[in-house]
Amino acid sequence: MQVSYAMIKSVWPSFSTLWNNYPTASQYKGDDLIDKIGLPEWLHGANTCAIRLSYALIQSGHTIDIKENEFNWSGVRASRGGNEKYIIRVATFRQYLENRKGPADVVSKSKADFLGKKGIIVFQNCPSFKTATGHVDVFDGQDCKGQAYFNECFDIRLFELSDRDEL
Repeated sequence: MQVSYAMIKSVWPSFSTLWNNYPTASQYKGDDLIDKIGLPEWLHGANTCAIRLSYALIQSGHTIDIKENEFNWSGVRASRGGNEKYIIRVATFRQYLENRKGPADVVSKSKADFLGKKGIIVFQNCPSFKTATGHVDVFDGQDCKGQAYFNECFDIRLFELSDRDEL
């Protein structure tokens, strides 16, 4: 199956800007982050990795330009600030990245293939996960800011970001 990538031009922040804006679990527990942003209460208790990355992108100047039902987007918006759109599912995030940024720069199961490369990393096909379908995070060439799952997942993709804003 051939995948078609839209020619939608998005502004992507530099890796360091995104890394610095990524809210860790030690800074905000999941429900605290949801409340800070003003997301719906039904998200309380949910896995927040996609929300954390959405927040970091928005704080870094990226507009999540997704339409209702595009990539199965749930329509979640912040009630505080500028009514920004938030992606809450890993699969939706991967589709968004592939459509707005292009195919992943690295696709592998081995951490060694990712070493020295920086960007947004997507972990999927993780049989040991009970409540999540994957994980999305930022990767600094050595490790994730949140949590890495190289030993638990079989489909791992990195969307590289440069150290300069991508216009």
